[in-house]
Amino acid sequence: MPQKIDMATFEIKTKQTINVNGEYVDKGLSVEISSMFSNPFDEVEKIHKAFIRVHGINFKTEGYLSSGYFEYKRI
Repeated sequence: MPQKIDMATFEIKTKQTINVNGEYVDKGLSVEISSMFSNPFDEVEKIHKAFIRVHGINFKTEGYLSSGYFEYKRI
């Protein structure tokens, strides 16, 4: 079971340039989310919605929405 922590804010950003639907997304494109978990990818849908809301990019349909393509840090 994922470890719960106090509410924390995380910066999630791309580790590398990614081709999404023929458009290149630069390394370092980021969003911020709040989570009760120590690993924000335990709430991957929240990350998905943040990238849609802020940048209009859907990494989920391309299969990129995983910690292999993103890095995160608690801020």
